[in-house]
Amino acid sequence: MRIEEYVDDIYTCNRTRCGFCRSDCPLYQEKGFESYSCRGKMLIARGLLEGVLEPSKELSDCVNLCATCNYCGSKCALRNVDIIEALRADLVEAGFKDEYHERGVEEIKRKSNPYLKPRNERAAWAKDIEFSKSADTLLYAGCTYPYIFPDWLKSSAQLLINSGMKLNYLGNEEDCCGSLMLTTGFLEDFIENGKKNLDAFQNAGIKRIITGCPGCYKIFAEEYPKYFDNFNLKVEHITQVVAKMIDGGKITPVKPVKAIITYHDPCHLGRHMRIVEEPRRILQNIPGLELREMEHNRFDAKCCGAGGGMMAAYPEVAVKIAEKRVKEAEATGAEMLVTICPICEFNFERAIRYSDSQIKLVDLMELLKKSI
Repeated sequence: MRIEEYVDDIYTCNRTRCGFCRSDCPLYQEKGFESYSCRGKMLIARGLLEGVLEPSKELSDCVNLCATCNYCGSKCALRNVDIIEALRADLVEAGFKDEYHERGVEEIKRKSNPYLKPRNERAAWAKDIEFSKSADTLLYAGCTYPYIFPDWLKSSAQLLINSGMKLNYLGNEEDCCGSLMLTTGFLEDFIENGKKNLDAFQNAGIKRIITGCPGCYKIFAEEYPKYFDNFNLKVEHITQVVAKMIDGGKITPVKPVKAIITYHDPCHLGRHMRIVEEPRRILQNIPGLELREMEHNRFDAKCCGAGGGMMAAYPEVAVKIAEKRVKEAEATGAEMLVTICPICEFNFERAIRYSDSQIKLVDLMELLKKSI
């Protein structure tokens, strides 16, 4: 089993049993049972290792109820999310696949996105943008921004190009990064998908990747080097790039945007990849803005509930978690909830609508564009 690689971590957790991972775990808060916490999943892993438990649909359902938000990782020295993903991979290989995760994976294999959208519409958002096929810096758009929030993606691309950067874009030939595949345990599919991406990057002469989606960023920056020895591209999130440009005077926000805002740290950008100050530096350079932090922010930020395949398989639970985060945003008195993750934005948009909240959801790059 893949979890055998983490046997020391699993037994360390089982013997220590500190439980720090439970206090703000979104799924433990929602369900209230030990098995939905990270510590509980470590017990499940031990049970499988020792043969006390057998793989089953019930175990699969329990293990899949996790947003892989890495809150547990921020309270612990163990490789918690890696273990949960390995546990999922073992259950998938044993034949226990979540039907909604499997459907998403099959759609990625057929159409390069999990949203049942036509592949030939992937680049529709970019028809008026001047990309350069000779540039070795690639704007990797991902799946969610092009299909769900195309205007916000367009703002990101225009900001970079208008600042003098030459960007390549693969258009309709771009493939999904494979995040859903990896996080839900479809490891072999993730590897096959990754090989296609590597070929596409090599054929286009790419040396550097910039992406707006934190999930895509984590996959390329952290996971591809683990699985592909020949992956040596520089990978940056757009907030890192834009913050440097503002510091260097290449982007200068000048128009006041008078609003009270609060910023949500996406889990993949914040806790996973430790990028929390760059988005705030960008916001602090926009004249007229008043940033009010939520009670839980930076590495302690509450999850939106949509990651780790939750939005696909357990949308009702994902929205409940998002509604709690929206209430926390409202408690600051902010008019706008600002973030820079299309998955968070997708889930927050539903939570705001379902709860009749008056707070406005805005993408960070769209907000910055208003000040340029």
